[in-house]
Amino acid sequence: MKILKYILLSLLLWGASSFSLVAFGQSVGSNVSYLTYILLLLYYFFSKKRRFLLPMILLGLSYFIISGFIYVDDSEEYIYEFIKYLIIVICGAELARNTTRKEFSYFLLIGAMSIIIHSVVYADAYGRYSGFYLNPNGAAFVCLIGYCLTFGISNKAVKYFLIFTFTFAGVLTFSRFFFLMWLIITLISIASDKKNIQLLGIGFATLAILISAAAILQVNTERFSILLEIIDYNLQTSKLTEDTRLESWAKYYEDILANPIFGNGFKSFSGMVNVKQGVHNTFLMVIGEAGLIPFFIILGFYFYMLKLTFKVYKEEMYKFLIAVLLIAILMVMHNYFNNEIILFVTIWLYVRLDNRAIQVELTSQKF
Repeated sequence: MKILKYILLSLLLWGASSFSLVAFGQSVGSNVSYLTYILLLLYYFFSKKRRFLLPMILLGLSYFIISGFIYVDDSEEYIYEFIKYLIIVICGAELARNTTRKEFSYFLLIGAMSIIIHSVVYADAYGRYSGFYLNPNGAAFVCLIGYCLTFGISNKAVKYFLIFTFTFAGVLTFSRFFFLMWLIITLISIASDKKNIQLLGIGFATLAILISAAAILQVNTERFSILLEIIDYNLQTSKLTEDTRLESWAKYYEDILANPIFGNGFKSFSGMVNVKQGVHNTFLMVIGEAGLIPFFIILGFYFYMLKLTFKVYKEEMYKFLIAVLLIAILMVMHNYFNNEIILFVTIWLYVRLDNRAIQVELTSQKF
C-alpha cells in the first residue's frame, strides 16, 4: 500500500497528467490521467473506509447538477470532470488521511526542484519557469504550499533547506501571486513569532542569487525589470498592475447579475465557450456557472476551515497559513473542479481539521 500511495502522490502532486500530455502527446496524457483515477479507486478499495467529506461532495453535486442542467457545451467533458471530481474527493480523502506532513513536504520539494532544474538545464526565452507544472502560476502555488508546511519543523537544517528551496523555486516562476503571498505568509509568521523575521533575510538572499545568475537563467526580462524597480524603490505601477485579475473579474459582472440564482451553465465562465478570457476567480466562476447554492457552499466551506485553523494558529501555524493561501489562490484561478493539486491540498487540510486526533499525523509529523 505504501508503494501505491507514493505512486499516487507522484501522479497528483507533480501534475503528471498535464505534463505527460505536453511532453509525450495526447494519447500518453490521457492514459496517465485514466491510470491516476483507476489507482485512486484501487487505493480506496484496500484502504480503511472513513467518513465522506460531505461539504465537498455537496459542493460538487450542486455545481455539476445545476450548471449541467442550465447549459453544457461538451457533454463528454462534463461527465468526465464530474466523475473525476467525485473520485478524488471520495477516494483521495483516504490517500490524504494517510499522507503525513513529512511525506507531503518531500513530494512538493521534488516538484519545486523540477522548477530549478527547468531554469538551469532547459532555460528558454520566456524566462518564467514551472518544471513539472507547465504553468508558472501553478508552480508558484506548489512552492507556497511547501513554504507553509515548513513552519513548525523541528530539524533546523531540514527546515531552512526547505525554506530556501521553495522560496528560490517560487521566485523563478516570476509569479506576482507568489511574491505577494510569500510576503503575506512571512509577515503573518513574524506576527506569531518575532524570530521568523530572519525569513526576510532568506528572501533577500534568494533575490540576490537570482540577480547574480539572471543572465545564465535567461529570466523573463519584463518581470525581472519590475523586480529590480521594487528593490530600488522605483516601482512603475502601470507594469505591475497590467492585465490584473480585477479586469478579468469585471468582464463577467453583468453575466452574474443576469442569472444569479442558477448561473449560466457549465464552463460558461472558463473562456472556453465564449470570446472572453476566463474569469480567474473560483468564487465568481461558481456563482456565474451554477448560481447561489454552490457559491454559498464553497464560500462557507473555505471560511469555515479558515476559522478552525485560526483557533490552532499558535500550535499549528502551517494549517492557518495553508487556509489563507487556499482562499487567496481561489481568488485568481477558475479551474477548481479539475485541479488535482488544489483539490488534494484542500482535502489534506480538511481531514486534519475534521479529525484532529488522526494518529498517523501525530506519530509522524516531526522531522
